[in-house]
Amino acid sequence: MAAVFRRWVVVLCLAAVAAGCGGTTQTQLPPAKTPAGFRLHTVSDPKFAIAVPQAWRTLDARQALSSSRTKAFAQANPELSAEVETLARPNSPIKLLAIDPHAAQGFATSLNVLQTRLPSKLSFEKWSAAELAQLKLVRSISGIRQSETQLSPGRTLKLTYRARIRRQRGSFQAVIRQYLVKHNDFLYVLTYTTLPATVARDRTIFDLSARTFRVE
Repeated sequence: MAAVFRRWVVVLCLAAVAAGCGGTTQTQLPPAKTPAGFRLHTVSDPKFAIAVPQAWRTLDARQALSSSRTKAFAQANPELSAEVETLARPNSPIKLLAIDPHAAQGFATSLNVLQTRLPSKLSFEKWSAAELAQLKLVRSISGIRQSETQLSPGRTLKLTYRARIRRQRGSFQAVIRQYLVKHNDFLYVLTYTTLPATVARDRTIFDLSARTFRVE
């Protein structure tokens, strides 16, 4: 997934270049209550919170500063080694990783939260169009479905698509659901990844989790 993260950084930079007039007022809603069987994980820098299933393991940017914690998380979740390495870097755009320890077919369902800066006046229409245009250029991605929804911070672009992921044991197809929401000068990207065989179960988990997202 490292290539996907690099692609998102490029996408967001292009969106920033396109900034101009046309800012819109964001309508904020109270975040959903933490569902039964979930726990709320609060990240101190930047300040946001999101609930994930209680059994999931988490690692945030502050915790990643501990080499022992990072090493232990990477060893327990080797399929996320690229993401863990990125999270541990100074000023990394990735702020949180969460993973279901119960792997299916050798693959663990996961979440990562990315934060990047965007101009405060950049409208939802402009940045969401830029995201979609760049995502469609990625050859390993197919079947993009988009819709608009609302999370606590404001208007949200919801994307679902399939991606061909390459790992040491070979390539496989994953289903990715993303929620992109802008709050002030920052864009937050919640990326949930699972397998086609488990997406029917996991899509409900993803929606419940995303609705609890809040920026503090």
